[in-house]
Amino acid sequence: MSDDPEIGLPAAGIETLLASRVLDSIAIPTFAINLQHEITHWNKALVKATGLLATDMIGSKNQWQPFYPNPRPTMSDLIIEGAKDESVERFYTNKYHKSSILENAFEAEDFFPTVGSGEWLSFAAAPILDANNNIIGAVETLINISEQKHTEKRLIDSQQKYRELSTLDDLTQLYNARYFFSEFENEVSRCDRYSQLLSVCMFDLDDFKHINDTYGHQFGNVVLSGFANIIKENIRHVDMAFRYGGEEFVILFPFVIANKASVAIEKIRLQLEQTDFVTDDGETINITVSAGIATYLSTEGADSFIKRADKAMYQAKSNGKNKVIIAD
Repeated sequence: MSDDPEIGLPAAGIETLLASRVLDSIAIPTFAINLQHEITHWNKALVKATGLLATDMIGSKNQWQPFYPNPRPTMSDLIIEGAKDESVERFYTNKYHKSSILENAFEAEDFFPTVGSGEWLSFAAAPILDANNNIIGAVETLINISEQKHTEKRLIDSQQKYRELSTLDDLTQLYNARYFFSEFENEVSRCDRYSQLLSVCMFDLDDFKHINDTYGHQFGNVVLSGFANIIKENIRHVDMAFRYGGEEFVILFPFVIANKASVAIEKIRLQLEQTDFVTDDGETINITVSAGIATYLSTEGADSFIKRADKAMYQAKSNGKNKVIIAD
């Protein structure tokens, strides 16, 4: 009798043994199941990744166990069932796509909270075919892509931070002047294309140079920040507020005419007037603001539009300050 365990095995047994050796030589975690959804192969890489021994898994239907808290189909189970788009979509909504390499194969990415301390996995499942192209099982491979996902998130976060830094004013956390000009042009273009309403308000804090010269720039910054907060409290989520420069501010009011926008502007003006700012010496100071509002006239262009609001603001200054003027 030969000592070689492969001699005397039937052809199917030799094929199974060879398949196991091939899968064990693959560094990617891999398992295979038969038409009865029983595990036929559980390679060494998957043992290492999951901590579950092949001897415990092979012959069972527990391929879900390392990945889900409760029994549910894996991608390979869906392959056995025919892998219709609707069935795959049910379990992997917006997370899968058909393989561009293998016919009737699917690939997906998902987060698995029960794997380790929570891991992102990329997995692919494909049918195993016999010589007559009949499905006799399915094979599934899994790759841990958590580091890639973390890197992507860091990149997205840094891009978001860069966008915020490039569009926000550091002191007031309103949008900055650079962002105003790009958004202003966009809003004006929308008005010309779709006949939308748009109003703009220009603000200028009254006697702010005197405040800075008398009480210092640090106190001036407190006033600017305080006024910005008042603006934020009194505008809609669709409105956009900007620090235009120095003590000048701008608000864009989409979809409303000037007299409607003036209701919010009056609230801002009155709230600022009634706000007590306290200096380092304990002195209470009250600040006022002058404002000019204009509503866009069809096809007048951005320059004419902003100049009308600016002119109305200076009329408010000339007429005694602490006023809101609507442009003609």
